[in-house]
Amino acid sequence: MKIFFVCLMLFCSFLVNAKLLDKIVAVVDDQTISQLDMTRIKDTLKARNEISPQIFNKLNFSDQEIIRILINKKLIREKLSSLGYVIADDQVEAQIKSTEERLGLNREALLNFLKSNGLEFEEYFEVTRESIEYNIFLSRIISPMISVTEQEIKNEFYKLNASNSTLGHRFDLVDFSINKGLLKSDEMALLPDALKGLQKGESLSGNFSKFEATNINSVNEDGLAKEIKSQLDKINVGDFSAPVIIGKKLHIFFVKRKELVDSEQFVKQKESLRQKIYSETEKQVTDMWFQREESKHFIKFF
Repeated sequence: MKIFFVCLMLFCSFLVNAKLLDKIVAVVDDQTISQLDMTRIKDTLKARNEISPQIFNKLNFSDQEIIRILINKKLIREKLSSLGYVIADDQVEAQIKSTEERLGLNREALLNFLKSNGLEFEEYFEVTRESIEYNIFLSRIISPMISVTEQEIKNEFYKLNASNSTLGHRFDLVDFSINKGLLKSDEMALLPDALKGLQKGESLSGNFSKFEATNINSVNEDGLAKEIKSQLDKINVGDFSAPVIIGKKLHIFFVKRKELVDSEQFVKQKESLRQKIYSETEKQVTDMWFQREESKHFIKFF
């Protein structure tokens, strides 16, 4: 009899401890979230981060953050179900096989990976399902609410590059060049008039006829030397620049075409800036969506 009471006390103690260990930390409608649920996620975060980095986007979460992940999973699943998106087991299995092929793994190697990270295959299966659901949620629900405008990209560019402009000029030029020692000082004084004659269709004579003409088409100002750019900024189509000495040659540029275009620096950064703005906006819109959706459900924290 004494042994019976000792066993009974030990069993009761086990039940009490189990209850404390697996206490309910939150309720979402008819679904409970327990301490064990949270602990299990914490113990396998590294593997979950590799499997589903969009959901488990860091290696350390607070208890409240993990509870939010579990609540959000339910909200997403219910919303997708209402829209007709139910991820069946065969879809999950197909995704797992696709991942194995992409990584060059067989099922045994996958199971070894999971075992080394303390994750059961059933858990991996469900994390994969959640990842599929989350991607559909982003593409079908969140993405249509996001629009990144050209002006937003330009504003971001200005913030990061305060001294630069998003716009520059593109030119079609004729580069008239001559060895700088060929023209005497009095000829340099006559050069503007000679160029005006050239604009009227007259031919260059004397030493001026030794100018070599080279067409330079579709060149952005970012690709021009500073001294050339400073001259071209001041003049219009059909004009000649002032003489520019580059190395051993004197250059004069005739502007055939001058148009505003996106600067090269802006073009290089444009797509990364778009992605940056999109990612920031996606997080804001997603957070707002969860806030609105939570108001439609019974949620209680303990």
